[in-house]
Amino acid sequence: MEMTAIYTPRSESEAAIITSMMHAYEIEFVMQGAAFGSIYPGPMATSLNARVLMVRTDQADEARQLLASFIEETDEPSKDTD
Repeated sequence: MEMTAIYTPRSESEAAIITSMMHAYEIEFVMQGAAFGSIYPGPMATSLNARVLMVRTDQADEARQLLASFIEETDEPSKDTD
């Protein structure tokens, strides 16, 4: 089974949400670096604790579509309602 890297989460919480999304939509995936990364918790800034979402190549487009809306929402700045 061929896997394709499609996204690198920026935090533990983002990785957890993405993992849940992949499970919910039955996309076969591996969060590369998840086991070793747990040894060095905190911001994912180095190769020691970085994670990479890998999905089956034939499911990559579907996974990217799912992540597109999630990534757009997390990249939007907070809107103050004064």
